[in-house]
Amino acid sequence: MTVGEWVRVATDRLERVGIESARLEAQVIAAHVEGRDRSWLLSRGDEPFNDLAGEALLQRREGQEPLAYILGYREFYGRRFIVNRHVLIPRHETEVVVEATLKRIPDGGTVLDVGTGSGCIAITIALEQPKSRVSAVDISSEALEIAQLNAKRLGSTLTFHRSDLFSSLGIGQFDVIVSNPPYIGVEEQLPVEVRRFEPDLALFAKDYGMSLYRRISDEAKEFLSASGYLIVEVGDDRAKEVQEVFSASGWRVVELVSDLGGMPRCLVMQLA
Repeated sequence: MTVGEWVRVATDRLERVGIESARLEAQVIAAHVEGRDRSWLLSRGDEPFNDLAGEALLQRREGQEPLAYILGYREFYGRRFIVNRHVLIPRHETEVVVEATLKRIPDGGTVLDVGTGSGCIAITIALEQPKSRVSAVDISSEALEIAQLNAKRLGSTLTFHRSDLFSSLGIGQFDVIVSNPPYIGVEEQLPVEVRRFEPDLALFAKDYGMSLYRRISDEAKEFLSASGYLIVEVGDDRAKEVQEVFSASGWRVVELVSDLGGMPRCLVMQLA
């Protein structure tokens, strides 16, 4: 079977199970099997293909496993981050959280990423502003292993701690605290590939997704410098509700940042 033939068969099978970008994903899987990029694949349709290796990955995608877990990586801010089922798959809309953070780090400033997961936020910040001193925490030791592996691969220098939010940090203050916490209510409907495969610990929060925001609104005060910024990601159509949580705890919103789709995605705050 040639590359082109396999891509056509795989595209048809992925379309049957409702994969929206079936042809693109079939090409990406084929390129991954061949150890090439997709641009090489597009000009090599007549090359012989290892369809046995492709079949194993294709069946996983037919079972709704996210493509990022099948490939073992996800692109974020122009870099490739290793991911597995212990970490949330980085979303492109989270890049606006990174950009909002980068704008507010003073020269040589300190940054804390709360709930780092794959490390995509913290590592990107450390690489984009190498003079900054970045720390990252997560409650999951498995997630921290992935974050540390990503940091080593990408050549970034930062400090990792296992902590339930701020509970194990001890004493210290930061110029910027940033977080993309779990914010999905357990009762909310999600695509199968998210609910079945991505880690519950990184997705769900009690109180209709508000419980971690409430904790952060209280606990972050002790760890933020007097003129520092707290920056949090928010879910679709939840910005107003999250803002009310923080306002009630003494925070004022400096900026509400939307993602490329126009959805309010990020709150930038200071203590009132």
